[in-house]
Amino acid sequence: MKSFLSRFGALILSVLSGFDRLRFRGCSRLLSNPRGVDSYLYQRNVLLKQYREHTEQLTKDLIGGTEALAAAAGQRIYYLNSPNTDKEAAALALAHERGLSTGRIAILSCVEGCRTFRIRKNDRGHIYLAAEPARCQHFYHYFQHDQLGLCYVRLQTWFPFTLRIGINGRQWLYRQLQREGIPFRRQDNLLRAVADWPRAQQLLDDQCHTDWPTLLDSLAVQTNPLLPYLRDDARVPYYWVTEQSEWATDILFRAPDDLADLYPRLNRHCIEVLGCRDVLRFLGRSVPAEGFGRCQAEVKIDYRERREGLRAKLWYDVNSLKVYDKFGCGLRLETTINQATSFKVYRTKEGDNGGPRSWQPLRKGVADLHRQAEVSQRANERLAESLATVADTTPLGQLLEPLGRPVFPNGYRCRALNPLTGADGELLRTVARGDFLLQGFRNRDLRLAL
Repeated sequence: MKSFLSRFGALILSVLSGFDRLRFRGCSRLLSNPRGVDSYLYQRNVLLKQYREHTEQLTKDLIGGTEALAAAAGQRIYYLNSPNTDKEAAALALAHERGLSTGRIAILSCVEGCRTFRIRKNDRGHIYLAAEPARCQHFYHYFQHDQLGLCYVRLQTWFPFTLRIGINGRQWLYRQLQREGIPFRRQDNLLRAVADWPRAQQLLDDQCHTDWPTLLDSLAVQTNPLLPYLRDDARVPYYWVTEQSEWATDILFRAPDDLADLYPRLNRHCIEVLGCRDVLRFLGRSVPAEGFGRCQAEVKIDYRERREGLRAKLWYDVNSLKVYDKFGCGLRLETTINQATSFKVYRTKEGDNGGPRSWQPLRKGVADLHRQAEVSQRANERLAESLATVADTTPLGQLLEPLGRPVFPNGYRCRALNPLTGADGELLRTVARGDFLLQGFRNRDLRLAL
């Protein structure tokens, strides 16, 4: 990042780094596999042949409880015919129609894919539990949260009642700025102007140290009527993992024309110059001098036009780096982590409390979310360092034109330089010789060289 700021700093207004989109998944660790579900049924005195009846009753209780939540708030559940409907837009339209600006603004429902457990028979006729993909009804609770801004909770109505929570770090930042009375101007999730840029960065940094389990549990309490049963009676509380994290570095330019002039060169650099080794290095992978070592997954680089602007995307497996010209005024570098185990964290082994620390695979659990922020920021910085090397298409003569003009200090005329040809050019080329970089040069050395 230092090289990028050193080269283009005169064009840049501000740099802001922090979380953009975050998606969390909540599911009991016991109920994440068939053996754990067998243990749960044993503890609840439920026979395997009674599994379907037991879970269907829980589903009925969940749906009934959600309908009661909606009725208590004077709302109704809006059913969507297609899971491809823009749910955020639908929720905001309903909130606008009902004049809601805080709290729960909408409850949506649609049928989507899920993962559940079903009774199956083996070759010997014995029944067993199998984890299978399925489709079931989901509830989407949308909030204009006092702390987080616009966010949603997606609740699966079939066992094991998995929760997914989506928030946006920039929306969260806007709420923080409002509470502190700091004036700002934004465009969607891009902060265009703020009265105190250092304070805005500090607020984004503070998000990394949030008590995530407490925050996410508070949203689960408001949306899942079965939570008291799961947490207190069955003792299978939600375990929170980061399903997807996006860490964005926004480089805001003083003039959109400056970014418009620079961005095509940055895109060409991504598409034409960068290769597999560069992408792996950006994402923290160790690449030997020959071959690709343990890196076996596919590396891709593509270029597409989005609503926010033109973007180049660099993939390794399911993790990626993106470059946007965000709304034509900001350059966004964004690291998306879908598979955290590709990275390392310095910690003790899980379950070895008080043991020695060592480099371990990065977990998806929210306890390691701060480390995801660190590796994402370093990935953005590596990409920025590479972008700082883009070729300048300005002709050399045009760049050197200011040196070819005479100057008049204190009223006296000083002649111009001609750094390309003639005696001036020969002198400059001589001074720049590599052997002079070791011990410098004297007047006598120049005389001999010239």
